[in-house]
Amino acid sequence: MTQRDFAEKLRQLIDEDPKLTPAGLAIKAGLSSATIRKLLSGENRNPRIDTAEKICQALGTTYEDFMREKPVPEETEILDLVKRLSPEQRRRLLGYGEALLDISESLSSTDTRARK
Repeated sequence: MTQRDFAEKLRQLIDEDPKLTPAGLAIKAGLSSATIRKLLSGENRNPRIDTAEKICQALGTTYEDFMREKPVPEETEILDLVKRLSPEQRRRLLGYGEALLDISESLSSTDTRARK
Protein backbone atom coordinates (compact mmCIF):
# COMPACT_ATOMS: atom_id res chain seq x y z
CA MET A 1 0.00 0.00 0.00
CA THR A 2 1.35 3.41 -0.91
CA GLN A 3 1.12 6.43 1.31
CA ARG A 4 -1.59 8.74 0.04
CA ASP A 5 -0.74 12.41 -0.19
CA PHE A 6 -2.30 15.16 1.89
CA ALA A 7 -4.65 16.35 -0.86
CA GLU A 8 -6.06 12.84 -1.46
CA LYS A 9 -6.79 12.38 2.22
CA LEU A 10 -8.38 15.81 2.49
CA ARG A 11 -10.56 15.21 -0.57
CA GLN A 12 -11.76 11.88 0.85
CA LEU A 13 -12.54 13.46 4.21
CA ILE A 14 -14.58 16.25 2.62
CA ASP A 15 -16.38 13.76 0.36
CA GLU A 16 -17.33 11.59 3.34
CA ASP A 17 -18.51 14.40 5.64
CA PRO A 18 -21.52 16.35 4.36
CA LYS A 19 -21.01 18.97 7.09
CA LEU A 20 -17.46 19.72 5.91
CA THR A 21 -17.13 22.08 2.96
CA PRO A 22 -14.02 23.53 1.36
CA ALA A 23 -15.18 27.09 2.12
CA GLY A 24 -16.02 26.25 5.73
CA LEU A 25 -12.66 24.55 6.20
CA ALA A 26 -10.85 27.56 4.74
CA ILE A 27 -12.58 29.91 7.18
CA LYS A 28 -11.97 27.65 10.17
CA ALA A 29 -8.30 27.17 9.21
CA GLY A 30 -7.75 30.88 8.55
CA LEU A 31 -6.79 30.21 4.93
CA SER A 32 -8.09 31.46 1.62
CA SER A 33 -10.64 29.41 -0.27
CA ALA A 34 -8.17 29.40 -3.18
CA THR A 35 -5.63 27.53 -1.05
CA ILE A 36 -8.13 24.78 -0.27
CA ARG A 37 -9.38 24.66 -3.89
CA LYS A 38 -5.80 24.24 -5.18
CA LEU A 39 -5.31 21.30 -2.82
CA LEU A 40 -8.57 19.65 -3.76
CA SER A 41 -8.09 20.18 -7.50
CA GLY A 42 -4.66 18.57 -7.42
CA GLU A 43 -2.87 21.76 -8.40
CA ASN A 44 -1.02 21.60 -5.08
CA ARG A 45 -0.91 18.01 -3.78
CA ASN A 46 1.23 18.68 -0.71
CA PRO A 47 0.89 22.02 1.08
CA ARG A 48 3.53 23.80 3.12
CA ILE A 49 3.73 22.34 6.61
CA ASP A 50 2.26 25.45 8.27
CA THR A 51 -0.72 25.28 5.91
CA ALA A 52 -1.19 21.56 6.55
CA GLU A 53 -1.01 22.14 10.30
CA LYS A 54 -3.67 24.89 10.12
CA ILE A 55 -5.95 22.56 8.16
CA CYS A 56 -5.37 19.70 10.61
CA GLN A 57 -6.00 21.97 13.59
CA ALA A 58 -9.27 23.10 11.99
CA LEU A 59 -10.17 19.42 11.58
CA GLY A 60 -9.40 18.74 15.24
CA THR A 61 -6.38 16.54 14.64
CA THR A 62 -2.62 16.69 14.23
CA TYR A 63 -0.70 16.40 10.98
CA GLU A 64 0.80 13.10 12.16
CA ASP A 65 -2.59 11.56 12.95
CA PHE A 66 -4.12 12.91 9.74
CA MET A 67 -1.40 11.34 7.57
CA ARG A 68 -1.29 8.03 9.46
CA GLU A 69 -2.87 5.17 7.53
CA LYS A 70 -5.60 3.47 9.49
CA PRO A 71 -4.81 -0.17 10.29
CA VAL A 72 -6.97 -2.88 8.78
CA PRO A 73 -9.12 -4.77 11.35
CA GLU A 74 -6.75 -7.74 11.41
CA GLU A 75 -3.82 -5.49 12.36
CA THR A 76 -5.78 -4.02 15.25
CA GLU A 77 -6.80 -7.50 16.39
CA ILE A 78 -3.21 -8.74 16.26
CA LEU A 79 -1.95 -5.74 18.23
CA ASP A 80 -4.62 -6.27 20.87
CA LEU A 81 -3.60 -9.93 21.15
CA VAL A 82 0.11 -9.10 21.45
CA LYS A 83 -0.57 -6.62 24.25
CA ARG A 84 -2.05 -9.44 26.32
CA LEU A 85 0.96 -11.75 25.88
CA SER A 86 3.86 -12.07 28.29
CA PRO A 87 7.34 -11.13 27.02
CA GLU A 88 8.17 -14.83 26.57
CA GLN A 89 4.98 -15.45 24.62
CA ARG A 90 5.76 -12.44 22.41
CA ARG A 91 9.21 -13.86 21.59
CA ARG A 92 7.63 -17.20 20.69
CA LEU A 93 4.97 -15.51 18.56
CA LEU A 94 7.70 -13.61 16.72
CA GLY A 95 9.50 -16.87 16.04
CA TYR A 96 6.28 -18.48 14.78
CA GLY A 97 5.65 -15.53 12.50
CA GLU A 98 9.17 -15.64 11.06
CA ALA A 99 8.87 -19.40 10.49
CA LEU A 100 5.52 -18.91 8.78
CA LEU A 101 7.07 -16.36 6.42
CA ASP A 102 10.03 -18.64 5.70
CA ILE A 103 7.72 -21.55 4.87
CA SER A 104 5.49 -19.35 2.75
CA GLU A 105 8.44 -17.97 0.80
CA SER A 106 9.88 -21.45 0.36
CA LEU A 107 6.57 -22.81 -0.96
CA SER A 108 6.21 -19.83 -3.27
CA SER A 109 9.66 -20.30 -4.80
CA THR A 110 9.04 -24.07 -5.14
CA ASP A 111 5.73 -23.36 -6.87
CA THR A 112 7.40 -20.87 -9.24
CA ARG A 113 10.10 -23.40 -10.18
CA ALA A 114 7.48 -26.12 -10.73
CA ARG A 115 5.63 -23.93 -13.24
CA LYS A 116 8.74 -23.42 -15.41
